[in-house]
Amino acid sequence: MAVRLLGEPWVIARLDDKIVALADRCPHRLAPLSAGRVDGPELVCGYHGWRFVASGECTAVPALGPGAPAPKRARAKPAWGATERHGMVWLAPEEPFADIIDLPEADDPAFDSIWLDVVRTSACAGLLADNFLDTAHLPFVHAATIGAGEDTVVPPYRATPEGNGFRVRIEQEVANPEDPGVAAGLRPLVQRRRSTYVYRPPFQLRLALEYLDAGTHNTILFCLQPEDAGSTRIYTRLLRDDLGGDAGRLRDAARFELDILNEDLALQEMLPLDGLPLAPEAGAGPEEVSIRADAAGLALRRVLSVLVRRARRNTPSDPPGGVRYARRTPADSRPLTRP
Repeated sequence: MAVRLLGEPWVIARLDDKIVALADRCPHRLAPLSAGRVDGPELVCGYHGWRFVASGECTAVPALGPGAPAPKRARAKPAWGATERHGMVWLAPEEPFADIIDLPEADDPAFDSIWLDVVRTSACAGLLADNFLDTAHLPFVHAATIGAGEDTVVPPYRATPEGNGFRVRIEQEVANPEDPGVAAGLRPLVQRRRSTYVYRPPFQLRLALEYLDAGTHNTILFCLQPEDAGSTRIYTRLLRDDLGGDAGRLRDAARFELDILNEDLALQEMLPLDGLPLAPEAGAGPEEVSIRADAAGLALRRVLSVLVRRARRNTPSDPPGGVRYARRTPADSRPLTRP
């Protein structure tokens, strides 16, 4: 399977039941290895039949005859690692700076789980992560879905450091239109909700929603694959404990979440930015104005700034002037696709 990450092509293959990632180019004539085929433990180039194992070593060159050694430089470039977690394939081109996020609800039999359709957008991953952590936009961007009747005031909260990322917990009065108790007249539309955001760099987010009046829990896993400067793939997994295994209601819930996501994308794709501003320099352009309600977004910028500094220790200096952006972040584990 061919994928792109930060502008680079990769091929993902299952060789002897193990997920492997190689640069998607044969060292012979640079043909895409994703145009080839899998033969047991080997990936076979579709152009001239050169064979490669998981390490990138070339094991056979048909044009040289049986048993003839391959040229020493005939190696496909392997990624630092590839693995499967939470129903996705993850690729780390180089050694990661952060772990893959946990998803404890996936092992809880009380939760039903479904994937939303994978979405590709022109909005950049940094801005999408910032939007996911933002609570102040809900009454305005999502007035037609979850924002109806929601208080515009965001109460004070803190972003608590946790591992390489952070955790945020906030309680608000929000609309809960999916609660059957609302339609039955048992509970009001606007209810108490405790939201817990967990962030791991660069673009891994989990949101646990506890509706305290209804006694239900929803969790959303939100992971972003920055394909290149103008394309991000969004992977969203929904887990709920209030549907009792009803497949129809679960599909309806997924469609509703997709409606919410599309409301976000309609605005995010309009932003005239090619990345999330991290550290503006004097005279580099307009500077963001932040308020108390932006604590999670400011924490995101701090974490990504640290990540960028670590990644640049062994890379050339930045060009003078300008604003640093969280678009081309370093080689952490990032979601690529569902198998």
